[in-house]
Amino acid sequence: MYENYKMSQGLGLFSRYRPDEGVAWRDSRLVTQQAFLHRVFALAERLPEQRYIINLCRDRYNFTLAFCAALIRGTSSLLPPNRQPETVTEIASEYQVSNCLVDDGSIIDGLNCIDVREERKEPLRRGTLEMPVIAADQVAVIAFTSGSTGKPVANIKCWHTLVGTSKLLAKRFFENISERPNIVATVPAQHMYGLEMSVMAALHGGGVMVSAHPFFPQEVAESLAQIPEPRCLVTTPVHMRAMVGSGVIMPHAVRVVSATAPLTKKIARQTELLFGCDVEEIYGCTEAGSLASRRTVIEDEWHLLDGMALSKKGAQVLVNGDHLTEATPLQDNLELVDICTFNFIGRASDLVNIAGKRISLADVTRKLLCIDGVDDAIVFIPEGGEKQIQRLAALVVSDLSNHEICQQLVRFLDPVFIPRPLKRVAQLPRNELGKVMLHAAQDIIKKGLS
Repeated sequence: MYENYKMSQGLGLFSRYRPDEGVAWRDSRLVTQQAFLHRVFALAERLPEQRYIINLCRDRYNFTLAFCAALIRGTSSLLPPNRQPETVTEIASEYQVSNCLVDDGSIIDGLNCIDVREERKEPLRRGTLEMPVIAADQVAVIAFTSGSTGKPVANIKCWHTLVGTSKLLAKRFFENISERPNIVATVPAQHMYGLEMSVMAALHGGGVMVSAHPFFPQEVAESLAQIPEPRCLVTTPVHMRAMVGSGVIMPHAVRVVSATAPLTKKIARQTELLFGCDVEEIYGCTEAGSLASRRTVIEDEWHLLDGMALSKKGAQVLVNGDHLTEATPLQDNLELVDICTFNFIGRASDLVNIAGKRISLADVTRKLLCIDGVDDAIVFIPEGGEKQIQRLAALVVSDLSNHEICQQLVRFLDPVFIPRPLKRVAQLPRNELGKVMLHAAQDIIKKGLS
C-alpha cells in the first residue's frame, strides 16, 4: 500500500532520513522518524480523496501527523486563524471542504471530523519505510491571517517555499548549536510562524519539536524542564511579558525566538536574563514568510536571511529568494541600508497624518510600552476617524494615572499624537497569538465614551 505514495521527483518529507533519529518529543518520549512515518501512512490511508482538508489539531505532534498525511495524499491543508465554528465553516464553504482533522473530539456542524488520535490505538507495522517525496510545487498549506484587523486573508504556500524557509531559519538560529535543538513553542502550529519554527524546523530545520502547546508561564517552564538541552523557545512578546512578570524560574535555553508583534528592548533584555541566552526577533509577513532577524537588545536594523535580497520598484519594496515563487512585494515601509539590511518604519496601513504630521501607530505603541509602569498597550485609530484623522486612541494596562502616562509621552511625542481617549484596562483583548483584536478594542473605547 505504501508504494502508492512514492513520487518520482520533488523534495523529501525530511531533509535527511535517519529512521532512528528523533523528530518529536511526545509525553516525554522521543518519537523516531520511522515510528512517525508509520503513523503518517496509516492516517493517510484513512483520508478521503480530496483537494483540501482543514487541520484543527491542537497538539503539535498530531498537527504534524495530519499535515504530513495530507501532503503524501496530495491534499492541501487549510489552516484557519482560529477554531471558532463560524470561521471554520466559512472557510469550508469557500473551499468546498467537507472534512477536517481534529484531536480533541471536536464536532463542527456540516463537517466530517476525523480524529487523528485513532491511529494511536493501532499497532505499528514492522519494517523500514522509504521516505516519501513531495512535489516541490505542491500547495502544502493555505494559511490565513489572524483577522485581527478585518477578514482573514488566504496565503498559498508550496512545499518548496516551506522547505526553503525552514533551511534558512535553521542556518540563522541553529547553525552554531552543537546538537539538535529541542523546540518548545507557545505559538499554534496553524500560524505561519509556528509552522515554520516548530513543525518545519523538525522536518527540515534540524530540530526536534515538543508536542505540547504551553500557554501560561508555569506550563512553559514545565515543557522546557521535560526535555534535555539544548532547548529553544519559540514565543511572542505577550508570552515573554507574562513570563518575565510571573516570577516563575525558567530552565536554561540556548535561544529564545520572538515574532508576531513588536518586541521592546526592555522585555528582550529581561527575557535574556530570565533564560540566560540571546533573544532573537523575526521579521516576516504572510506573503513571504519569515524574512529577517535581529538581536533586539543590541540591534535596530534587520538582517535578511542568507540568500535573500531586497529591491525597489518605485516606492515599492520587493523581496527575492530562491525559495520564493517570485519577487514578493512587501506591504511595509522599510528604509533600505543595503539589499540585505533595513530599518522597519511601519506598516503601510499603520502610518497616520494628523495636522500635517506623520507617524506610525506602532511607533506610538512602542513609546507607550517603554514607559516604566506600563505593562501592555495598543494605539489605534478610533472608528469613524479614518477619513479625517484628528486623534488617536489607546488602551493601556498600567497602575499609572492617565496624567502620569501622558506626562511621560510628551517627552517623546508631538502633543498631536498623544492618544485621547487613553483608557486603562485590566488586560488587552488578544487572541491566542497575542495579537490585539481591533474590533474588541474599538468596542471598549466606544463604551467608555458612551
